[in-house]
Amino acid sequence: MPVAPITPTSNAGVITNVSKCTFVWSHDLNSSMAHEDELGIFDWSCAADVARIIRYDARGHGGTEALQEYDRAFRWSAMVDDLMRAGGAVPFVAGGAAMGCATALYAALRAPRRVQGLVLAIPPRAWEQRSADAEFYESSARLVEAKGLPAWVESLRAEPQPRIFAEELPSARDLSLRHLSTMKERVMPAILRGAAASDLPTREEIRGIVMPVLILAWADDPGHPVETAETLSELLVLSEIHVANDLAGIRRWPGLVRDFLGGLCQWE
Repeated sequence: MPVAPITPTSNAGVITNVSKCTFVWSHDLNSSMAHEDELGIFDWSCAADVARIIRYDARGHGGTEALQEYDRAFRWSAMVDDLMRAGGAVPFVAGGAAMGCATALYAALRAPRRVQGLVLAIPPRAWEQRSADAEFYESSARLVEAKGLPAWVESLRAEPQPRIFAEELPSARDLSLRHLSTMKERVMPAILRGAAASDLPTREEIRGIVMPVLILAWADDPGHPVETAETLSELLVLSEIHVANDLAGIRRWPGLVRDFLGGLCQWE
């Protein structure tokens, strides 16, 4: 399914050190590189000395247009195409937050010889618990169609924040809603319905992924429950999991990612 060209960003041009691997990062649903940059939570720049970091805006998000405006194009199993294209022809470590976490898992299933490892941040509700999210995204799509994107964005102010952000970074809500309001209204219902129809791969599929995995979760967020991260940790035999209980714990994630990539990529 065609989408407008993605222009990944990288912290390096020509790779001269074969021990420096490639790390491809995929953002959350309704997020973007600009949103992540301003939020400052998923900042992997400290890993630039051990990995070539590539980020991109997924179809319909940020600076990437969507040439198809139907929900199948925005199902997470289809959006893996964006990640694979951003990674190019070389082997890479795939990572992402929430929707991006799902995308990374689908990449590992599609191309197990190209994907060297995974960084899975804030895994979303999945499997038997996914129905509440599907209902929310479908009702959100109908609201956008009926009253427009601004009405839906305003309605999200009543939604609870993760406990850590509510207590320690309340400005995160306004920042996220400001970036969300810049998305294109015409494609938003398709993005939301794509999310409603999406899930993580099945437990059996995930159990078959054998590669190093770093799992990062934060506590007290119903939309990204620790239980999902713990289940992934049980299914993925080469995984390690870290759960942040406060903002300081989340701030340690970049160092954990750097250590993970550094240990994984020193292969010359």
